Amino acid sequence: MNKIILAALFVMGTALQAGAYELPSSTGTHRVRFEADAAGFNEYTRAIDLEGNVRLEELSADGKQQKLIRANSLTVSMASRTVAAPSDFVMDDDTGTVYGKSGFFDYGNNSGLINEGRFLHKNFIFRGRSVRFDKDGYMYKKASLTSCDEDPPHYRLRASRIFLAPERYFLAYNTVFFIGRIPVFYFPVIYKPIGGGTPFVSSFFPGYDERNGFFVKSNYVYRVNPETRVKAYLDYFARRGIGMGGELDYRRPEKNISNISLYRIREYGRGTDRWGINGGYWHSFNRFNESDPAQYYSQSFFRLLSDPSFNNDFFRTNPFAISPDKQASLAFTRKTNYTVSRLSVTGRDERSAADPEKFRRSYESAPRLDFNTVPFSVLRLPVLNSFAGYFENVREVGLPYYQKKGRGAWTVSKTVPLSRRVILSPSVFYDQSVFLSTSSSVGDSWIGRYGGNFNLRYDKFWGSLDLRYSYTRRLRENKPHDDTRAADNGQETDSVYGDLFIMPRHNAYFRARTSYDLRTFKTASFVDRMAPLIAEVYYAPRPSLDLYAEDSYSFSSGNRSFVAQATAGGKETYVGAGVANYSTDEKAWVISNTFGFRPWRTSKWRAEAVLRYRLVPSGVFKFESFRFFEKALTLYRDFHDFRTRWDFRVRSGGVKEFFFFVNLKMNDPVRYDTLEEKSRKFWHPWRQEGAARD
Repeated sequence: MNKIILAALFVMGTALQAGAYELPSSTGTHRVRFEADAAGFNEYTRAIDLEGNVRLEELSADGKQQKLIRANSLTVSMASRTVAAPSDFVMDDDTGTVYGKSGFFDYGNNSGLINEGRFLHKNFIFRGRSVRFDKDGYMYKKASLTSCDEDPPHYRLRASRIFLAPERYFLAYNTVFFIGRIPVFYFPVIYKPIGGGTPFVSSFFPGYDERNGFFVKSNYVYRVNPETRVKAYLDYFARRGIGMGGELDYRRPEKNISNISLYRIREYGRGTDRWGINGGYWHSFNRFNESDPAQYYSQSFFRLLSDPSFNNDFFRTNPFAISPDKQASLAFTRKTNYTVSRLSVTGRDERSAADPEKFRRSYESAPRLDFNTVPFSVLRLPVLNSFAGYFENVREVGLPYYQKKGRGAWTVSKTVPLSRRVILSPSVFYDQSVFLSTSSSVGDSWIGRYGGNFNLRYDKFWGSLDLRYSYTRRLRENKPHDDTRAADNGQETDSVYGDLFIMPRHNAYFRARTSYDLRTFKTASFVDRMAPLIAEVYYAPRPSLDLYAEDSYSFSSGNRSFVAQATAGGKETYVGAGVANYSTDEKAWVISNTFGFRPWRTSKWRAEAVLRYRLVPSGVFKFESFRFFEKALTLYRDFHDFRTRWDFRVRSGGVKEFFFFVNLKMNDPVRYDTLEEKSRKFWHPWRQEGAARD
């Protein structure tokens, strides 16, 4: 249909075909332009009625489109600078698309009202019986929210009100979660950032555990800012009670890297809480004054438990956390261009053999001072000097009192290139240890050691060969003489070493190392003087296949250990096999198999399985004993709106559990979360990618 300039309306005042027309701006910074099949202008009310294929654009001062409204009919008031939509319309801007049954817009102050509104933003669909908006955001009343694009949706959150700040967050009040038409649970408030970084994520793990009974674990993760993330845990165990905890991550690599997680539960029938606290930090301090070039920082690591079995009862994914010991350390460090000084406090407790439900102190150092230097020269001599030492107040296992002891070593070294491929690195040292008695029945003890090392390295493009000689002689206690009265004649070390490293290609290497003991006080055969030969080989013929093996062989007593691992496949489809044998249990072989697969090629299910077992062979396909000590199966399935995971696990120590994990796709991060990934690798390397807790 042909269109003409709307200026004719000012003369005729009747319905005409309408072309593009720009209204005067209320602020002088932007304007409105529209097109329609027909228009009518009332010169008394200064209102324009637009009919048929209406397009109304709001433009910025530089002509960029800010909003586009499409409808069958609109009424534009030039006097009040408003637009009324009496019937269905669609509004687009840079935050998303709004659908409405009717509406009213004030383009002067960017506000309005939409009836029966539906807003598409990111991967979310917001609905409201009535929607008011302004420059800050949208307020939905009698609202609902979903990320399902089916009609009707598979799930939705129904809320009395939802406030949406586009590109920033939404806040929903008095919400009920529905699957289809079935209400599942109620939340008073839900808050979720949707601009960048990790969103607010709520996850639920229903399951069953032979020890704890039926349980529901829930996680709530919130990204406070690009540097900080917090998590809250709320769990229910039918046989044990309610457990609560949380985790805090903070990461500014130039200033502070911190993580702390805690959990507590008072089990039914117990008068005290069971708890665990894990984490640590690294913090860099500011300089004390401008003339001080030193760097000052502090660091700590701790794993504290109420009892040795706590982690194995409640946090089973972590292969390190379930170890029955606790420890803590705190250190302050001063670093200059030449020295490093470190003041620390350390404690470690192990499971008590007398009472497995309690700890016993195995080591405590409070405090310990370490001092090290970088290599430096003295009087311009052509050698390098270095010093490393410590002094500590320590209590060791079995002792009820503290000891004061220390050690320091001064080393003089030099690198001598003999040719392009051959380098000689000789060094000599003096080592002094001291024990200051804290008991009247024991005197102070000063023991010196001296010796040297000579390393000859041959370097080629395919690898290197190191031949080294090491010698250490001990002095008598409190005497400057060799300790010839001792059983070892004061000869602590007198050995030659060989280390061969071959790397013919970037994806393969071979290494072998051993040593030979030359000490004269020993009356031993050649094979007894030889240290075990340790050989390892690695080969990755293609990106989807890794092969590794290591063997330790004693020339006097035979094989000490053998470990091998092979992994083939990709991230989702793979197979892995590991085998180990040790001289402490030489008849037994420990085997670990891992699998990742789909039951059939087009299956929407994906599985991961772990089998770990100990077997003692007694012939071909015959076994004296065969025992599984861990069996686990994990199933994954993505539905239209959900990501799900089922875990089955049976392990030594009474672990028999099953749990189910479900996560809405609306909780997926909108972009790669570097804080989550770096924190996982730094503090929790055993966690699977995307896992919210151990």
